[in-house]
Amino acid sequence: MSGQRAGRTNFWQSKGVAFGLIGFLLLSVSGCVSSGKYEMMIDERNLALEEKAALQAEKNKLAIEKDILSQEQVRLSSLVAETEQEKQAAAMKAAEAEAEVTRQQQVYDSLQTTFAKEQQASQVKIEMMKTGVKVNLANEILFPSGSADLNPQGFEVLQRAAAELKKSPYQTIVAGFTDNVAISGNLQEKYPSNWELAAARAASVVRLLEAEGVPSAQLLAISFGENNPVASNDTPEERSKNRRIEIVLRPVPVTTN
Repeated sequence: MSGQRAGRTNFWQSKGVAFGLIGFLLLSVSGCVSSGKYEMMIDERNLALEEKAALQAEKNKLAIEKDILSQEQVRLSSLVAETEQEKQAAAMKAAEAEAEVTRQQQVYDSLQTTFAKEQQASQVKIEMMKTGVKVNLANEILFPSGSADLNPQGFEVLQRAAAELKKSPYQTIVAGFTDNVAISGNLQEKYPSNWELAAARAASVVRLLEAEGVPSAQLLAISFGENNPVASNDTPEERSKNRRIEIVLRPVPVTTN
């Protein structure tokens, strides 16, 4: 009996050892699988976090680039607007310049017609210049020799000139010129030098133009005396060319009251 019990006990003990070994093996295998899955999950999580961080960095970069592009768009829009304004201003300036050239041409053409007879007689010369229109009037058709008092022909010529000049609001410069012959005799009491004679003649022209309706604010009288000759002073014919009145119509708007 006792032998049978001992046999049974050893049997179950051996069985228990076997079952324990199996359980241990199962637990070991189970533990290995769970640890592998966990590490995989950790790796996947870390990868996801890295991808999320990379996406956020890309998002931030795109946001910065978008802001830069928006600022550039605003700058370009402003530049386009400024360019358009400059273009319009340039177009207006060009149109005004063209209109001004047209007005000067009209004045020139009108004066050409007005003084056609005097031009043929070489008594009047009309020039279109960059700074305006110049009318050169020979002294002989305006004043007696050594005088600043207009003769009848001078009155008539200047009346015709005034009819054209008063149509324009531009500055009208009247310049007096003489030859280089010094003032002598009793004439010196009235005109000590060619400066005074040229100035007196320019003033006489200005007074007549004003009387004929050219606004005084537009008129300017100056004397060059014997300076700035247009010919030599070697012969009487050449000296006569230097004795002259020049009327220059400058395209400078003048405000009149």
